[in-house]
Amino acid sequence: MSAFLKYVVQNTYNKYGSFENLVFVVPSVRSSTYLKAHIAELIESPIFSPTILSIEHFIQEISQLNKTSNTELLFRLYSIYLNSELKEKDDFFSFTRWGQTLLSDFDELDRYLIDTKSIFDYLTALNKLNAWGGKDGLTTMVTDYVKFTQTFKYLYDEFTSHLLSTKDSYQGLRYKLAYSKIHSYISQTSKKSHVFVGFNALNKSEEYIVQKILATSTSEIYWDIDSYFLNDPLHDASYFIKRHKKNWPYLSGKKLQDVQSNFLENKNIEIIGIPKNISQAKYIGSLISNIYSSNTQNKPIALVLADETLLPAILNSIPEEVKEINITMGYPLSETSISNFFTVLIDSYINIINNKWYYKDILRILSNPIAVNLLNKESDFTANIINKILKNNYTYLTPEELRLLTDYDNDNFNLIFPIHKLNSKEFITRSQQIITLLQTSYNQTHQLIELESLQLYHNLFNQLNKYVAEQEYLNELKTLKSILLELIAEEQLNFQGSTTDGLQIMGMLESRTLDFETVIMSSVNEDILPAGKSNNSFIPFDVKKEYNMPTFKDKDAVYTYHFYRLLQRAKDVYLTYNTEPDVLEGGEKSRFIHQLLTDANLKNFVKHKIAVQNSMPNPIEEKTIEKTPKLIDEIKVICSSGLSPTSLTNYIKNPYGFYKKHILKIREQQQVEETIAHNTFGTIIHDVLEALYTPLIGQYLNKTILEQTKTKINSTVQEHFKRTYSDRNVDKGQNFIVLKVITKYIESVIQFEINQIEKHQIKILSLEQELKVILDIPELDYPVNLKGKLDRIDEIDGQLRILDYKTGKVTKSEVEIFSFDELTSDDKKAKAFQLLCYSLLSQNSKPIVSGILPVKNLNLGILSFAKKSNSKPITKDHLITDVVLNEFKSELKRLILEIADPKTPFKEVLL
Repeated sequence: MSAFLKYVVQNTYNKYGSFENLVFVVPSVRSSTYLKAHIAELIESPIFSPTILSIEHFIQEISQLNKTSNTELLFRLYSIYLNSELKEKDDFFSFTRWGQTLLSDFDELDRYLIDTKSIFDYLTALNKLNAWGGKDGLTTMVTDYVKFTQTFKYLYDEFTSHLLSTKDSYQGLRYKLAYSKIHSYISQTSKKSHVFVGFNALNKSEEYIVQKILATSTSEIYWDIDSYFLNDPLHDASYFIKRHKKNWPYLSGKKLQDVQSNFLENKNIEIIGIPKNISQAKYIGSLISNIYSSNTQNKPIALVLADETLLPAILNSIPEEVKEINITMGYPLSETSISNFFTVLIDSYINIINNKWYYKDILRILSNPIAVNLLNKESDFTANIINKILKNNYTYLTPEELRLLTDYDNDNFNLIFPIHKLNSKEFITRSQQIITLLQTSYNQTHQLIELESLQLYHNLFNQLNKYVAEQEYLNELKTLKSILLELIAEEQLNFQGSTTDGLQIMGMLESRTLDFETVIMSSVNEDILPAGKSNNSFIPFDVKKEYNMPTFKDKDAVYTYHFYRLLQRAKDVYLTYNTEPDVLEGGEKSRFIHQLLTDANLKNFVKHKIAVQNSMPNPIEEKTIEKTPKLIDEIKVICSSGLSPTSLTNYIKNPYGFYKKHILKIREQQQVEETIAHNTFGTIIHDVLEALYTPLIGQYLNKTILEQTKTKINSTVQEHFKRTYSDRNVDKGQNFIVLKVITKYIESVIQFEINQIEKHQIKILSLEQELKVILDIPELDYPVNLKGKLDRIDEIDGQLRILDYKTGKVTKSEVEIFSFDELTSDDKKAKAFQLLCYSLLSQNSKPIVSGILPVKNLNLGILSFAKKSNSKPITKDHLITDVVLNEFKSELKRLILEIADPKTPFKEVLL
């Protein structure tokens, strides 16, 4: 393979005999690095080096304008916007949302030498025309938008005049000025010969500048295009070069210089479909390992990431065989842990309302590894605060309340959690102090990526400090955040490596003019390669077409060129794509893959396959816990302490779940209830009913007493709501609604009771009584107790009754059985099982009725346990007699013996 740049160097040297008076202009800085390397290979003795410039530096040299940061440009444009004639103006935070788009449009207008007066007038007229003709005339919004677009010309004129007066610029302005100064530049460099190398899609400024230089001096241009594409009238890989050949006077009637034919030479192209991005990264890692094991000559390999967000996953998948890596795209600062910490920090400060911190923001900070590093100097400082917030169910905390959760004074805690809401300058000052502390810590542990990230952030905050001092409107944190994110987006951590050897990891644009025998390209999906039809611009598609500005069709042609140019001289090509695309990860496989698969001239070179993991998925197996002697000892302790109806029904439902919850004592992770949870809801209702009925124990209920009880409902509900859930103000929001719902349910229970006493005599005997009974199980050499809390025991018309309050959904079928073995074989009969347990706990010799009071659906009445007959018609017996309890005891005994049996493991029930 003869690399394009190597060919250019050899050909130029043969023609000129030296490089001393040559100016090479290349598409990118990376191209210039490779060009220098090829010159060094060719020359055996010292020479005067040629001038080698990227097109960006070349234009800057002609224009003599300074490159200005995007953030600085936004500030200057906003200052001009404030002086416009618009009556109502956006604040800076709102301006940044559309100001960037306007800057991008200005840049494109200048690069393509568009008559700005003409296009802005056209755009205003078009907007007026689109707004015309409504039935009710122009709306305020439409009128305001038309006025807004009319300011574009003023903003452009004032903005560019201001920048030129200070010799500052955006890229398009540099191109426009270079266009106007090209004759002066040519006269100054008349003794120089220019060599333009590897260009494709040139804007109008570049086209004019290049043509002028080619026409007025001994200069030349090398196009990097294969004859296969150039001779195909439909192929977009040569779209721009064919257009240049047709439209440029300099190229009229001439053949393009030294066009080569490499694309159809023997090569291996493998197209691999892989599900999801992480799998792509892992596959590429194994692919590189295989290539390195067979690449005896150690030739450079290009790994081109069409989706550059894949870089972190790729870096984690590089095999150990790779000793030399060069990463040209850099690692985004926004992807680092340091960036995540400062983003969480500023978001939390912005979210402070009425000098109160939202608990999720506090937890996000305290759970961040950077904060843990700063705060956990003496103990589990952060974990203790988190536990207290969860335990006390705090949703909002003042700085003073937050400090009361700490066990000792921690200077770093006070630094991260200020006592008052910060302005921008105070945030920057504190951030710089945090950076100093972190640098000291990371220097000790030699964490180089973190240290580099901290240095970049230190520079950014210095820059922000300057902006805040100059721009009064940056004093709000929300506005500062928008600028901070803008600055972060432009920063990256640069890697060191060999620029020409080993594995070369790059983005698509870095591959321009470079050739590799082995090319791996990831994420070859639509909307990534090519990038799709996104058009973030105030200039509509039709207007762009009218003024010969680039549209998404031109951008597609740019991607087409870069894709096929990489394949031209390569011998081994591996293209991976995501077989399960989604909104975030691009569309279906790229049209470029379809083109390769359907090109008859490539049928012997192209292979297509779907990558499948070698490992088979493990079948889901039931977890089984054998009962060791130690585990049997634990069961003895639980039995002696007392088995509750709930624990026994948990065993019936899932023995493995019983093992985790009641033996290992594994509980669900505690969380703050922003809105009240179902179990807390039920606890409050139980506690309120207990408080209201306790004064009535031992009395027969009557309407007068119950009506008086009704008057206490509101205050009692509020008291227990604050005690159980939160003592915070609940006079608004969802919790206020929940409080009212609880109040309504309690009122319904009391009214239900009033309706009952019109027909029955009811006397309350006890409430929330905790009972325990010893079970007679002679097979076990240790005591077994059954324990539980009975919500209510009363008499109704002389009949002893046990009531269980339920706030969840209950049906009759859940409390009625045909046979007693249903109680331990069907977990849907858990409520019937519990009612019988409560009856057993009462230790009463008289027949009992045991039922559920469905608080949320009192229309069902009391749902009482019943033993149904198997005969037809079916009869129901609601009385729980000694006979019924003896039958239940036998089933209960069998269940407990199974729990205690050393030979019966705890098995998981898969749902």
